[in-house]
Amino acid sequence: MPGKLVWPDAGANPAAGRKSAMGTLPRALVAGVRVKRTPAKRDAREMTQPEPLTESPATGSPTTGSLTTGSLTTGSLTTGSLTIVAALEHHAARAPARPAYIDAAGCLSFGDLWLAARRHAGTLAQLGVRQGDVVAFACEEEPHSAHRALEVFYGLASLGAVLLPLYPEVPEAAGVAMMRRVSARWLVARGARPYMEGVRGLDLQWFDAARADGALEEAPRGDRREAGVLYGFTSGTSGAPKVLRFTHAQLHDNSLASALAIGMDAQDRQMAALPWPSLVAMRHMMRAHAAGAGYVGVAMSETREELALDLARHGVTRLSLSPWQLRRLLGSPAPASAMPPLRSLQTIGAFAAPEEIEAARAAITPNVFVGYGCNEIGSVSLLAPGQAQPGCVGTLVPGMQWRVEDEQGQALPPGATGALGFRAAWMCTGYEAHPEATQRHFRNGWFFPGDVGCVDAQNRVWLRGRNTEVINYGGLKIWPEDIETVLKRHPAVADAAVAGVPDAMAGQLAVAFVVVRGQLTDHELRDFCAQYLEPARIPRHFFGLRAIARNAAGKALREQMVAAHAHKFMGPPSAG
Repeated sequence: MPGKLVWPDAGANPAAGRKSAMGTLPRALVAGVRVKRTPAKRDAREMTQPEPLTESPATGSPTTGSLTTGSLTTGSLTTGSLTIVAALEHHAARAPARPAYIDAAGCLSFGDLWLAARRHAGTLAQLGVRQGDVVAFACEEEPHSAHRALEVFYGLASLGAVLLPLYPEVPEAAGVAMMRRVSARWLVARGARPYMEGVRGLDLQWFDAARADGALEEAPRGDRREAGVLYGFTSGTSGAPKVLRFTHAQLHDNSLASALAIGMDAQDRQMAALPWPSLVAMRHMMRAHAAGAGYVGVAMSETREELALDLARHGVTRLSLSPWQLRRLLGSPAPASAMPPLRSLQTIGAFAAPEEIEAARAAITPNVFVGYGCNEIGSVSLLAPGQAQPGCVGTLVPGMQWRVEDEQGQALPPGATGALGFRAAWMCTGYEAHPEATQRHFRNGWFFPGDVGCVDAQNRVWLRGRNTEVINYGGLKIWPEDIETVLKRHPAVADAAVAGVPDAMAGQLAVAFVVVRGQLTDHELRDFCAQYLEPARIPRHFFGLRAIARNAAGKALREQMVAAHAHKFMGPPSAG
């Protein structure tokens, strides 16, 4: 069992000079000193052309109800033999000079990324990393580290290691707890970082020399589709984060299905809400690489003027951001020149009001999509341009199936509201070491995210909220998103979130947290809500905040805000 934390010296290497099955790793490499090496055995431009991806007819409309879809197909590609590593190799062989990753430090092509990954795999194998080893990866935001981290990520994946990314926003204590939870054997980090006793430390700086000097030996490949490759954590909006373990098949097929659902191809360049390294960036970068597209790892622009410059500078064709980032852009002045064309702008992570979607189509690009999905199953549905309707989050992506249940677990017909369930060939099947959560969310082959809604006869998904977020006001069910949509219509409201708080008489009361522009009273807000909501659904309390607490994906942290302001509404409710 891992024990106490110890602090290594900045240049110390626990594996230096240690014998492995492949021999002794020279200390010169460990110390970061360049030494003469045999050139790499292959150049990306000389690689044997792999077999082309198998083409098959598109599946057409996704199957509804509890029927099965048969073999997995996404768009026009069959994914049954690929991993994310094999996809990288495929694209490196077909178009080695095509950009795979772009940021302020420069461009990393598919060919260079593939060769660097395999060189690092050789170094890692020499150090003793083996297939199935859990490797924690402490990521940093510095551009040079971001490039090297991406190369080492693919190197570890090609060996068959299971990666635990520790993103910059993860506190050190939480990272240590995660390492214990998944029994990590290795920690990759830059410089002097704490690591647990019994966990071997690898300094990211050591790989700088390895990349320059070439592969030590031909490293083994361990990226079997059924083997684990990545640990992920849920967003934690409904409690403590839960651990997911993705296999190579699940990671690749999930990523490619999401890419093809929006029409992404090798000519695209994707930019997301957060730059690499981050969980959001990981998800979108895997999608881009599965499709052979490039990923642009720069921070999201604050204004439309800055966004126009970034899109043009980096050749961005696909943009994904959270609704609050979209609201910030829409609130900024129009750029001096026309916005560069985008093939898609996709909002993710939380609800965007129809008025906001239409404003984005007028101000940024007409190609605005709204995505609905979750870590466990990937993209569920996509709302295409021209389909904006309150509560609708689009049509199911190809290969996705649905089930809606009542409170007794019985299946409901199209159009009936209940607990939403989904399944796809690429979904995860449970949480690591969390049987209660697995039983609650994974039932009879279906995943139930905790959302309430319906799916109509046209396979369109309509959301009403979350089971855990529905406010029970004396038996009346109130969905927070309905009220939030109304509040955001007010020209002085920049952002809003609604939650339920305990009440001795009614069970729960609705309270609203709002970010306002200028001056606005609670009476004015009540009067505005009364134009659209019946009296029982109008929030009993309004609290002005400087910002709505949200996670990295843009989801409102309702429980956190309620806990922080509980002392303000413990007394009798104000007159409504």
